[in-house]
Amino acid sequence: MEQKYQKRILFFGMPDMAVVCLSKLVVDGFNIVGVVPPHRSEDTYELMCNITKSMRIPILTYENSLDELDFLHKIRQTNADLAIVCSYNKKFPPELLKCVKDGFVNCHPSLLPEYRGANPYSNIIINNEKETGITLHFMDEHFDTGNIIAQKKVPLEKNETMGTLFNRTNFLAAEFISEFLKHYEQDSNITSVPQPQGEFKKAPSIDPKNMRNFVDWNKDAAYIERFVRALNPFISAMTNFRGIFVKIYSAEWSDKNPKKEPGTICSVKDTLGVATGKGILYIKSLQFGSYMICDAKQFIEKFKPQIGEKLGR
Repeated sequence: MEQKYQKRILFFGMPDMAVVCLSKLVVDGFNIVGVVPPHRSEDTYELMCNITKSMRIPILTYENSLDELDFLHKIRQTNADLAIVCSYNKKFPPELLKCVKDGFVNCHPSLLPEYRGANPYSNIIINNEKETGITLHFMDEHFDTGNIIAQKKVPLEKNETMGTLFNRTNFLAAEFISEFLKHYEQDSNITSVPQPQGEFKKAPSIDPKNMRNFVDWNKDAAYIERFVRALNPFISAMTNFRGIFVKIYSAEWSDKNPKKEPGTICSVKDTLGVATGKGILYIKSLQFGSYMICDAKQFIEKFKPQIGEKLGR
């Protein structure tokens, strides 16, 4: 691609946000002098390296940590004016933050200081927020706490899923970073303001390894329906039935009182109705074990669940 801009930009990132944003910056002609992929122990390391190689951009790696002398030397040698960070799962040590002339700018998919953490997408949907956004901020040695440079708001759609929000914010982030760098090319004085102090909503990861993606049937049906959307498709809301894991992909809810214990099947018509702490969750599509992905009607026909049977851990 034709290089249109002179400022030397260093790029840190992990797929998929990093792929979308890096591709946009290369197409727009920014001078990307190096890419730091995730550590080689990460599943996405090879993917990020292959994409970077295809763009003919130098790859900068480290053995164990971001404060290694050899790695810091590599960063200084790029003579970068600014570093852009798009989704990275390690804290940046002070020694690294001093290696780039005008600092490190992180792109975070929430309206900071709300939803600091690894997974704003899911937590924002679970909490029934009406809007989210993108924040560009300077990095410090903590996660998502540096001075705010700019923000852009995004309304949530009625049936937003983690996947749809992830895609929309990734492409918005790419546009936002490109706009920011065009302005930076003309004026390298970046204005920013400190983040407010206090307690704010957090965005922890939802890790299947500790079963945080399992449905709590004691919650109300409206909450569980959001939980299902918030984990679709990358994590998946889980429960089990007859001792077999079930992934729930889509559902609807009602505030009807089924007068049954939470987790109990109370309807087996075209959808699978399950009693919750308040209301009924109607499961529309699911995966039963590792072999059956279907809508609720097919599941009912094949496995004939009975009213009174229970779902849950």
